Amino acid sequence: MSSTSETTNPQMDAVQAAPAPMVSGIIIFLNGETYIEEAIQSVLAQTLTDWELILVDDGSTDGATAIARKYAEDYPGKIIYTEHPGHQNCGMSASRNAGLRLARGKYISFLDADDIWLPERLSHHVEILEAHPDVVMSMGPTLLWSSWSNPKEAARRPWMAADIPTELGLPVMTPFEPPIVAIGFLEKHGGNVPGICSLMVRREELLALGGFEDSFRTLYEDQVFFFKIGLNCRIIATDRILDYYRQHPGSACHQAGGMSGDAKMRPVFLEWLQDYLIDNGFKSRRLWKAFRGEMLRFDRPGLWRMQNIPSDIVDQFNVRTRRAVIFLLTPRFYTWLRRKLRLSVVDVTNVR
Repeated sequence: MSSTSETTNPQMDAVQAAPAPMVSGIIIFLNGETYIEEAIQSVLAQTLTDWELILVDDGSTDGATAIARKYAEDYPGKIIYTEHPGHQNCGMSASRNAGLRLARGKYISFLDADDIWLPERLSHHVEILEAHPDVVMSMGPTLLWSSWSNPKEAARRPWMAADIPTELGLPVMTPFEPPIVAIGFLEKHGGNVPGICSLMVRREELLALGGFEDSFRTLYEDQVFFFKIGLNCRIIATDRILDYYRQHPGSACHQAGGMSGDAKMRPVFLEWLQDYLIDNGFKSRRLWKAFRGEMLRFDRPGLWRMQNIPSDIVDQFNVRTRRAVIFLLTPRFYTWLRRKLRLSVVDVTNVR
C-alpha cells in the first residue's frame, strides 16, 4: 500500500482519540456532485449506527468537494473529509488506501459516490462476520440500478430501465477456504465478481495484505483487491441485495471506456496476478490451470475462440433474441407477458 500522505480536517486529533467504531465506511470520489449526497445519506440511514464515514476526495473540480466538506462539518467525528496533498488526482486505488490509513473500524466497507446502501447493509454484514470469526470477508449480490434515472421512461419502456440483480453463484452462509473463490472468478472469466460496494472485510487482515495497488488507477482496482482476499482468506456469501450500483454514462467504468477499456485492462491485471501468484508461492494445480485458461484468451486469441465456439454461439443467440424482443414488444404486451409469466420487477420505491 502506498505511503502517500493526505491532509485531513482540523478535528482529526479528536476523531483519533474517540472510541474506534465497529465499521469504517469509505467513499472515494472524483467530482460526482449530482450523486454524492444521496450516497452519504444512505450511510446516515443505516440501522447500525456504530460507524465512521471517510470521504476521500481524489481531486474533484465540481461541487462534490463542498458537499463532502459540509457533511464533515455537520457530523464532526462521525464523517471525515480527506484529500491528497495539493488536491491531487491519484486514482481509485490510492484513494481507497488513503481511506484505509485513516480508518479505525474493526470492519471496512466501501461505497462509491454514485451508489447507495440500503438501511440494513452494515448490520447484516457485521452480523455475518461476528458469527464467523474465522472469515475475513463477507460479500453479497448487487443490484444493477437503471430505474433511478427516469420513472416515466421506466414505465413506458421497462425493458430499457430494468434493474438487474447479479448472482454470485455461491452457496450462501458457507465459509470457503482459499483459493476456491479466486479460482471461481478465473474459471468464469471475471464473472460473478461482487461489486466493491457489496462486501465487508476485516481491516487488520486487509492492511496485512497491503490494501490496494496504486498502479491500478481505474479499472480492475477492485479485482486486484478481490484476488488478494480470495487467494489468502476465508470468504462467505449472502444472498441479500443491500446495495444499488447506479448505471449511468458518467460512471468511472463508462469514463474508462466501458467494455473496450475492460478488455484492454484485463491482460494488464492478469500480468499482475501472475507475478503475485509466483511471488507468493501459490502451487494449486487447479488455480494455475484456471489462470492459464484465462491467459490463453490473450496469448492465443484464435485458439481460445475456437475452444469457445459453442458458448459464443449461445451468447450471440441470447443477444440477438433480446434485441428482437425489445424491438417487437409493445409496452402493453410486455407488461401483459410479465404478469402472465409471474415475473416481477425489483421494487426500488423504498430506496431512500
